[in-house]
Amino acid sequence: MTCRAPVLPLDPLLDEWPAGQPIHTIYSTNHAPGDFNLGLDSSGNPRSPTRFAPIRDEHGRVVPYLYGGSSYDCAIFETIFHNIPIDAPYKFIDLNDFSSRGYARLIPQRTLRLVDLTTEGLHRLKVPKEELIASLPRDYPETARWAEALHRQCRKIDGLIWMSRQRDRDRALVLFGDRAGNSLLGLPFGGALRNNERLRQAILKLALRAGIVVA
Repeated sequence: MTCRAPVLPLDPLLDEWPAGQPIHTIYSTNHAPGDFNLGLDSSGNPRSPTRFAPIRDEHGRVVPYLYGGSSYDCAIFETIFHNIPIDAPYKFIDLNDFSSRGYARLIPQRTLRLVDLTTEGLHRLKVPKEELIASLPRDYPETARWAEALHRQCRKIDGLIWMSRQRDRDRALVLFGDRAGNSLLGLPFGGALRNNERLRQAILKLALRAGIVVA
């Protein structure tokens, strides 16, 4: 299902993420836990699209971004299990592919202003969840247009928040680096997965519950 294009002006529902409330993330330990993805590859070209990134600001500059979740489990599902289809007959991941990933909590040093993309917010934007939140990766260029439109229209928002498609009892977030980039304190826990047995056991526990085979 292709996502419809945003029709301006938009009527977003705004929400807040309180200062001090942790945002959970599985991050690359080649960088600091609070570093934003610059959205550009080594050649200066935009990276492959995700649901809400990369986007460009009104001056054409690529906006750095960072994804997180409202719980440890959500961060694992949104990162480690992200590409496993729910209806796949055989679900498998190789943890060697994530050996340099680590777990961190990001602590906002101020209240973050977010566009709410849960049911109420989607009603106001007049876009179905199936198109914007539950669509497949082939639609990411279209879904990212919503993030770009909201970023340009709402000059004071720090990001977007929605119910996680991967773990729908939790909320997922994307933060914009040009707005929230200096507002997060990153606290890593245990280092990279290759040497982090606590993170490995957390992944194995969730995989067992979801019927995912882990190597």
